[in-house]
Amino acid sequence: MPPTALDTLRTQLGDRYAIERPLGRGGMGAVYLARDRQLDRLLAIKVLPEEFATQGDLRARFLRETRTAASFSHPNIVPVFAVEEREQVLAMAMGYVEGESLAERVTRAGALTIRETVRLLEDVGYALAYAHGRGVVHRDIKPDNIMIERATGRALVMDFGISRSISTPTVADPALTRIGEVVGTPEYMSPEQASGDVVDGRSDLYSLGLVAWFALTGKPAVTGSSTQQVLVKQLTESLPPIGEVRADVPAALSQAIVRTLHKQPSDRFDTAEEFVESVDTVRDGEPDVPVPIRLFAQELGAVGPMLLLGTLATWLIWLTMVRIAGWHPFDALGQMSIVWAIMASRLWHVWLATRRVVLMGFPTHEVQRGLTALMDERAAARAMLRADAAFVRRRRIIVATAVAALPLAVFVARVASSMRTQLGPSSWEVPPVAQLLYLLRSILLGVSIVTILRSPLRMPPGERLFRWIWLGGIGRALLRRAHTRVERTSGAHASPFPATGASLRSATASSQPSLSASGASSVGVGTQIEALTARVEQLERWRDAVRETPERAP
Repeated sequence: MPPTALDTLRTQLGDRYAIERPLGRGGMGAVYLARDRQLDRLLAIKVLPEEFATQGDLRARFLRETRTAASFSHPNIVPVFAVEEREQVLAMAMGYVEGESLAERVTRAGALTIRETVRLLEDVGYALAYAHGRGVVHRDIKPDNIMIERATGRALVMDFGISRSISTPTVADPALTRIGEVVGTPEYMSPEQASGDVVDGRSDLYSLGLVAWFALTGKPAVTGSSTQQVLVKQLTESLPPIGEVRADVPAALSQAIVRTLHKQPSDRFDTAEEFVESVDTVRDGEPDVPVPIRLFAQELGAVGPMLLLGTLATWLIWLTMVRIAGWHPFDALGQMSIVWAIMASRLWHVWLATRRVVLMGFPTHEVQRGLTALMDERAAARAMLRADAAFVRRRRIIVATAVAALPLAVFVARVASSMRTQLGPSSWEVPPVAQLLYLLRSILLGVSIVTILRSPLRMPPGERLFRWIWLGGIGRALLRRAHTRVERTSGAHASPFPATGASLRSATASSQPSLSASGASSVGVGTQIEALTARVEQLERWRDAVRETPERAP
């Protein structure tokens, strides 16, 4: 649109909408942020290409399909509120999503994690299932048409206004070919759509498979120097499994994406519901780490670096006070005891956190499994970064720059030293310029050393320490000790409620499989029931003792 498009839009639609600012621009027109004057709510106004406003057949078809899309009510579809027809302007008022498109998200932060991709595919799959169930195929599923809500991470499909009813056959039309974005984007277009054949919901699934490829790799799967070349590839070339491109993609997810990308619609999933069910198996196969264990992992992750710093501080105090200054070791001991007290306090907090997790009813093996799953998530994130050639290339450039900054820091320090004037045996006059150079030297050294030593492509020392301590024998021993202490505490009637709640949870969880098994497991069920009965009787005795205590008091 021309530079005066915003002013023109305000003139045409100003009676109902307060047009605030542009949000973006694409092949399907420009999008503006607006406020509905009557309802006082934010909207996204999409001004469609001139072809829609000037050609009667396109205009009529668009209005017909938009009325269908406006009837949709689904949490994963951006709603259409109104269509505005004003002379040469044809605009669509949609819900405003506070967030960014999938294309913007990948451009800003790189490829999505496996968990993020699975949720995205489920959200979009549910939206497509809803639309297909009402006889509408989207025909332009692509990263730009999938919004990710910032507050919740929910994915929403937009631009159903350019969809087509499944029952309406697609007719090759020169006008539609000329404005290719109207009937789809070549990089995400199904073969039957590219050839002008009849399309149904399976065409959207093909496009969704290409969107999944983009989300997992950060780049389109099918590219070319021209639209014709891209369309030929869509018709003839098959893609390798996504698992061969990104190693951490689960086999179930890779197989689901491969099935959506078959050239023949009959070889794909029949419905979007089937695709979602297939993706659900990936989520079901992932270990679900409970929130208490995640918080416990944060507590454990913070104590390791603190202990290392405490050990270093102890050594520095001894070196500077005893070895260099010649103080008595007792004087240094007083300073080191402060550091030791801080370290002991931190370890005590770790013990309390361990005990809390045990009191919540999590057995040792479940805590260990959750901690392992969290470490595996970090390893998968590093694998994803290593698979990104562009990120690795940028990282090499950054490291090379940091290495080159080291001799520069030495040179700056020498220049600063030459500017000093010695006033006495241990006193110097340092001019302001030299002070700035010393500051620059320190910044160069600090940034360069951290950049070289800490790489997002390698496992950091803190994580190595975490794995060695908490995923090894020390962590298991600590958890077993906490379990033993909790059992002793509950057995001594100190406070039976927390431990009893954990025991009930464990007994209930272990008894459920027995109830659903065959009669051969009835002995195990009886044992569990007896244990629960004994525990209830114990609680009753404790409660009676508590009630009698005030009566015996003088």
